[in-house]
Amino acid sequence: MSLLNDVLRSVLANNTPSAQGQSQVQSDALIAAAMAMLDKAGGIQGVIEKFQTSGLGDMVASWVGTGQNQAVTPEQITQALGGHNVQIVVKEANIPVEQSASVLSALLPVLIDQLTPNGQVPQ
Repeated sequence: MSLLNDVLRSVLANNTPSAQGQSQVQSDALIAAAMAMLDKAGGIQGVIEKFQTSGLGDMVASWVGTGQNQAVTPEQITQALGGHNVQIVVKEANIPVEQSASVLSALLPVLIDQLTPNGQVPQ
């Protein structure tokens, strides 16, 4: 998951400058938090359904597919996943509440992309 770690380091550098020295620890915490959030949201399929229900099906399909990932805004993350699921990341990764949706908007497309090799959702 080298690409994922690179994205996480970039997200951390842009959103939490004081944590730059702890970037590997923070990256690991964010990955664990995002995975916990995915699990509580019904797995990859559950997240896909939440985005489809929110009218963002084409966006999430781009993350699963093999082409370019469409960007997602923090507002769209909160709209699709709900505040409760975003709060899971805050709690698990110990990041400021005001940065959680922003961090997820950078992380989630890459995470879903990495977890769906060859454009297929695992069973």
